[in-house]
Amino acid sequence: MGRLSARSNPTDLTEIERSRVSISLSEIGGQRGFILDRLDLNGMGLAAELKAVVVARAGNSSLRFEMGSLGALVHQAQPLDGLDLSHPLRFRVLLHQAGDPKLVASVENLRARNETHSESLLPMEPAQLGERLWRLVVNEDGPVLQFNSTVFPSAGGAENYLPFSALVLPEALRRVMEKIADDPACLDDVDSPWQPWAAWLNAIGADRPPSNEEDAVSAAWCEQVVDRFCERCRFASSLQAQLLIGDMK
Repeated sequence: MGRLSARSNPTDLTEIERSRVSISLSEIGGQRGFILDRLDLNGMGLAAELKAVVVARAGNSSLRFEMGSLGALVHQAQPLDGLDLSHPLRFRVLLHQAGDPKLVASVENLRARNETHSESLLPMEPAQLGERLWRLVVNEDGPVLQFNSTVFPSAGGAENYLPFSALVLPEALRRVMEKIADDPACLDDVDSPWQPWAAWLNAIGADRPPSNEEDAVSAAWCEQVVDRFCERCRFASSLQAQLLIGDMK
């Protein structure tokens, strides 16, 4: 058959809601892979014989996988060898008729779920960062906190290590707030990946970013939000208690 184009975008292409698809990451024997856990297309009128393809992308590298037909999907782990894992990992799911490269339906920019943690407002992803412990990446889907996969086996491992949470999360959050302060209107745009942060600000009792464009005013707001977050999480008190326990041993 002709090559299925990952860039094809016909006008009659059916868009699949992201909530209908679930992809998880796995790691067995040091080999990282993904599993297409769920592709729920009930009520969409798509034929069971349609072929499914998953495209995994990280930076400028990508891999494509034939995942069977909708009536008999492949759910085994697929290796991600060869991807540039220093960049955020994203997936596409493409559907086409057998023997015809024209796309029938697709879903774009999917994040995978790590088995050790659920989706969060600030997603965490493993990355090969060399001697860097973490990095905040901002793309079209919003902010992503990358952690060094050589140091931490999973996002849960990083989050549950108190020094990481206490020292990294406040700084990562400050950078996120700086992005929001540059464009406060993004909090009211229902199509923006930043809009959910409005509810988060309300939940912690923080004010909305100021409309005042002075850098000093915006910087002060960012610090106030970080202070409120740290007060709720009690990072300093928790770390102090942990250090005291260590001294007594």
